[in-house]
Amino acid sequence: MKTIKHSPPHKGLWYLLPALIILGVFWMIPLVMVFGYSFFHFIYGTHPHFVGLSQYQQLFTSSLFWLSLRTTLIFAAAVVIGGSAISLLFAVLLFRGIRAVGLFRALFFLPYVMPVVATSTVWLWMYQPSVGVIDRIFAMVGLPGNIGWVNEPRLALISLIIYTIWFSFGFTMLLFMAGLTNISRELLEAAEVDGANSWRQFWSITWPLLSPTTLFVVVINTINAFQTFTQIYALTRGGPVNGTTTLTYLIYETAFNYFHFGGASATAVVFFLLILALTGLQFWVSRKAVYYGG
Repeated sequence: MKTIKHSPPHKGLWYLLPALIILGVFWMIPLVMVFGYSFFHFIYGTHPHFVGLSQYQQLFTSSLFWLSLRTTLIFAAAVVIGGSAISLLFAVLLFRGIRAVGLFRALFFLPYVMPVVATSTVWLWMYQPSVGVIDRIFAMVGLPGNIGWVNEPRLALISLIIYTIWFSFGFTMLLFMAGLTNISRELLEAAEVDGANSWRQFWSITWPLLSPTTLFVVVINTINAFQTFTQIYALTRGGPVNGTTTLTYLIYETAFNYFHFGGASATAVVFFLLILALTGLQFWVSRKAVYYGG
């Protein structure tokens, strides 16, 4: 009879060691350093000195911080709610079996895999007053054709939201389509036999059974929306008049335009805690709102 040799318990750690080293060097150590620097007045070229909580006091009394927080919340809410609703609509339409569904899925997903800088540059050209594609189309149908999409404070944030929804739309739609494949067609057919129309089938069967997928989509899109930076830098540079300065862009400006690493670290810590709190709130709400079957 053959004896089975058991590997020592610590042997598995050697297989995890490369991943743990990368995680520690590029995530844990920077996280600890940012938290530590938030208690120091540290400007590039000077020696950092401990100031305690004064960096946080300055942050919470800064009007720019509260403006950027408000902009971040508006941007995230619009992108998550609007993007999720549009993606769900198209996912349901494609799932019903229209022709060339594979082609549409590929076309919708294509923007998500393209470089953000490249697509942002194209949209910046499209947003140009008078000469941009959007203004030319408006002029052709008799609408005002000299709109400063990224040059006016009222429109810059809306333009940024439109681009971000367009960019992430394909990824979110595929997630919803994956969730739809897990819904039994027998339930929908039974509801149809009972006389339920398409709208009633969606609200009574499809939507409740999609709640786990919806939770995942909302959490992922919320985190991505809060971390948005590239398109802000490419399209608006946080302007005009700080109208599109989110917390991520504020951290970038504080650290790399003004070289105030201590203040940027304090903002990053508050930003991290905000995302953590919102994610926890979403999971808490999901206990009553999400249906896992059974």
